[in-house]
This record gives sequence, structure tokens and C-alpha cells, in this order.
Amino acid sequence: MSMSELEARRARIDRIDSVLVRLVAARQRQVAVIAALKAGPDSVRDPARIAIILARVRSAARRCGLDEAIAIPVWRELLERSAEAQQTLIARAEQADRSP
Repeated sequence: MSMSELEARRARIDRIDSVLVRLVAARQRQVAVIAALKAGPDSVRDPARIAIILARVRSAARRCGLDEAIAIPVWRELLERSAEAQQTLIARAEQADRSP
């Protein structure tokens, strides 16, 4: 592979990364909205919902040719960080409600 081809491939990856960041940001905004709808920090993690999401990701990964060894850990991390963000948002809201 020539250097120019390598640079072109890396530029493609950079463009894909940019799209991925925008999509994850959009997802994060929805996570924040959903946090406001939840009853409290204990309602953040829903094991049944997590299983459904991971099954959907696994299926989509297979259809798209994405290695599950990449897809599943990435989504597990995304789900965990999303849950942590929701807990933080809920805790802040509860604290604000208790403030005079």
C-alpha cells in the first residue's frame, strides 16, 4: 500500500469518525431526555432492555459485516457510560429539588 493510499484510507476513517461522533452525541442527548423521565437512580439500568439492545446490535453487526468482538464491547461501554450519565443527571435533579 502506497503512502498516498494509506493517507486516503485514514482520511476516510477520519470522516467516518466524525459521523460516529455526531451520532453518539445525538444518542447522548436522548439519554439525557430519558433520564428526566426515570423515577430515580435505581431505575437507570434495565437488564432486559440491555439484553434487547445487545441482541439487536449483534444482529445488525452480522448483517453489516461488523465483528461482534468489536461491536458488543463498544455497545456495552456505551450503555454503561450512558447509565452513569443518567445517574449523574438524576442525582443533580434530585439535589436541585431539595435546594431552597
